[in-house]
Amino acid sequence: MSKANTIGALILGAAAGVALVKYFSMPEDERTEFITHLKNRAHDLLDDAEGTVDKVKQHFAEIDRKPKEAWVDKLFVAKRLLTELFGSERRFLI
Repeated sequence: MSKANTIGALILGAAAGVALVKYFSMPEDERTEFITHLKNRAHDLLDDAEGTVDKVKQHFAEIDRKPKEAWVDKLFVAKRLLTELFGSERRFLI
């Protein structure tokens, strides 16, 4: 694994850890609301599977066009993809 990939994996792992800590520190009703939001969003994405696949392909193509050393830019593209797929008006984890 290259240095850039290692750093990117560490950042993503840290972000996942922070998200888990934040999730488990939420009150039970907020956790339920959050999980319900994710389930509903997943169903919406599955209902429009073709559009979802197109979005994912576009973002991965953009990541592939970035230079190997531009891992920060690649992370921003990945963040934008996740925001487009699972984002909402309300920010649950931030």
